Amino acid sequence: MSRKINFALGFHIHQPVGNFDSVFERATNDCYRPLLEAMHKHSKIPFALHISGPVWEYFERNHPNIFTLVSEMVDRGQCELLGGGFYEPILAVIPKEDAIGQIEKMANYLDEKFSYRPDGIWLTERIWEPQLPALLDEAGIKYLAVDDYHLKAVGISGDDLLGYFTTEEDGKTTSIFPISEILRYTIPFADVEKTLRYLISIADDTGKRLVVFADDGEKFGLWPGTKKWVWDEGWMEKFLNALEENSGWINMLSFSDALRELKPSGRIYMPTGSYFEMSEWTLPADMAYKFHKWVDELKDSGKLEELRPFVKGGFWRNFLAKYPESNWMHKRMLWLSQQLRSRRRRMGKKFDDAQTALYRSQCNCAYWHGVFGGLYLPHLREGIWTNILEGEKIIEETASSRGVMVADVDADGLDEIRLSNGETSLWLAPHRGGAIAEISFLPTRTNLTDTLARHKEGYHKLLWEAQQQQENEHTSIHNKIIVKEKGLDKILHYDKYPRRFAQEHFLLTFTNSDEMEQMEYVELGDFIDGSYAVEKMRKVKGDSEIVLFREGVLRYDEQVFPIAMRKKISLQGPGSHIIVSYEIENRSNWREFLFGVDTNYSLLSRDDPSRYFLFPHETLIRVHPGDRKTYNNVDGYELIDESRGFRIDCRSKSDKLWLFPIETVSNSEGGFERVYQETSLVHLYRFDLNRGEKIKIEIRWKIEKL
Repeated sequence: MSRKINFALGFHIHQPVGNFDSVFERATNDCYRPLLEAMHKHSKIPFALHISGPVWEYFERNHPNIFTLVSEMVDRGQCELLGGGFYEPILAVIPKEDAIGQIEKMANYLDEKFSYRPDGIWLTERIWEPQLPALLDEAGIKYLAVDDYHLKAVGISGDDLLGYFTTEEDGKTTSIFPISEILRYTIPFADVEKTLRYLISIADDTGKRLVVFADDGEKFGLWPGTKKWVWDEGWMEKFLNALEENSGWINMLSFSDALRELKPSGRIYMPTGSYFEMSEWTLPADMAYKFHKWVDELKDSGKLEELRPFVKGGFWRNFLAKYPESNWMHKRMLWLSQQLRSRRRRMGKKFDDAQTALYRSQCNCAYWHGVFGGLYLPHLREGIWTNILEGEKIIEETASSRGVMVADVDADGLDEIRLSNGETSLWLAPHRGGAIAEISFLPTRTNLTDTLARHKEGYHKLLWEAQQQQENEHTSIHNKIIVKEKGLDKILHYDKYPRRFAQEHFLLTFTNSDEMEQMEYVELGDFIDGSYAVEKMRKVKGDSEIVLFREGVLRYDEQVFPIAMRKKISLQGPGSHIIVSYEIENRSNWREFLFGVDTNYSLLSRDDPSRYFLFPHETLIRVHPGDRKTYNNVDGYELIDESRGFRIDCRSKSDKLWLFPIETVSNSEGGFERVYQETSLVHLYRFDLNRGEKIKIEIRWKIEKL
């Protein structure tokens, strides 16, 4: 055959910081080891390999023989190692110094383990922004691969994609390899013959065409149905044998070989982007659903490829607008980065430990959500927060930042306030209901309020379709609609506000807990997300406090009833005592209402026996985070978390207390599923006040290490 196609093959292997060891182990046994052993067996097939830092570290602790396997393939020139940010950050959304530091950390690691310094990187989630070439040049990087969708967005399509390109920023160049979308969907999901037919169709007699497959290694055994298909039924062996048997016209080569042997196809300038599916996920819910259905219509009509340059979804950074919880986590990471840089000299040898914690907190997975759980998985968010607070703990030990601090941490143009005593830090948002946005207990590196509201998602409208769709078991997960349990559509409830701590509700006296849990109650007041004036901030010895004031109203039946509230939040020592007190003045003729103080705890699991509440005046039975309870005339409770090693003692005389779990319905690689997010405890006080009368309330929490 005179026709020929050059083919570059690459695999990306990654697990998030904070993921369970059991997931790492299953991925290693079902996917990573078989993949590497298969490539080792077929020694004549060159390939590129990127393994993220969390996986390298896991291999080092648990599977050191994998290093031997990879080293042999590197030494014989078969395996080209790709660098990147060590802990898989999105390079464009972390400080430049950190981005270069993460790339250098990976390069140094590969040099130490394999005597190999990479020229190319794996670009996390293929998230491209135009300023990257200058950063990559400074880090010594020459090339990377992105989805061909990036190039289609600027009008390059069809056979023109069969090559590689150069781009630049400020005269600093980077080579760009487009990853074939067609191969992403045939490998390994279609029969090998379909991939061969496609390769034949793009081969020509010039010998200069290049096609690239570089994608997640998890497709080869970890994604649903792929272990059976790829390994038990022999897809991988058939695929590799086919490449060898057709080596006369399929020329396998590495990215570096391509740079040496082939000329670039031209210069391009790509807009911000990622892979095509990501452009849907980052859109607001209603628009995401419309985009999804529109793309389906274009596919059905056969017009999608023709119109692809004009089919553009959202931009990754909009996840930070779509999810306030993601933005807060991201901006706290940036705050930690800034604090470390400003205190570097004073921290001495501790700086390296703090920097590693910072780098680990930049792992991308928990900052966004699509078909993968990401932000919706509490243990992944905890992995980020644990490292943010590890870095903060080191700062407190070496260069204390105790007391009261005012800063616009979340970059919304309005200031937050931080109270800290070196052991516990509170972040308050006066302009967002005067609520506590974060309670972080440094001895156990725990953010007690790492919560997630129930957000409306575009894919929620697809739930009903799941019951009707017939599945091919090895279909790409991007095309699957699977439901893990019946009736999920019945538990879809959407929160009207982020779930913070010490949020105030004014309720009708007959409101019940089901209405509150399901967001079907009437919110009379404008306090829960209203703006409070800061009357006082002060630090007295080891104690810090802030006093907030709001003149608000209750609204009901087209009438307006004025009401005023003074709210004081204190952080006292020794130890960690949080006190929230209220003085409420009725300025209208409305006398009776329920006042609720909503508190939300992140407890990771609804039924883990090591996490429980105790209500000693009510029952000796442990109450689990997933329980639903109503108690009358409550003096307080205890929260015990044996796994993370802390105890909270709450004291307040309330007329009633509601306890219920907050659960989301999310999409993941395994299908639609229920996910426990946090537990809400609402302290309730029934008032009967005349005009001009006031009432005072105080709630105390003591946090201590077990």
